[in-house]
Amino acid sequence: EKYANITVDYLYYHQTKLFTAKLNVNESVECTNNNHIHNICTNNEVLHLPECKEMSISVSHNSCTDPPTKLTLDVPP
Repeated sequence: EKYANITVDYLYYHQTKLFTAKLNVNESVECTNNNHIHNICTNNEVLHLPECKEMSISVSHNSCTDPPTKLTLDVPP
């Protein structure tokens, strides 16, 4: 799978007290989860995550026919 080993960096913003999950991939990807059928990634980042949040997302690229890769975001405290 093209996106089988995605690493994630979590960036904390003191102003908002929220995290951003930055997906370390070379191409622009699309992300969805059960609560959102539209793309929830902006520049390969999932924004506005509260601490200790766990979220499963599907990562894909619009040019790929492979099934989306499942990824669990586990936001730190």
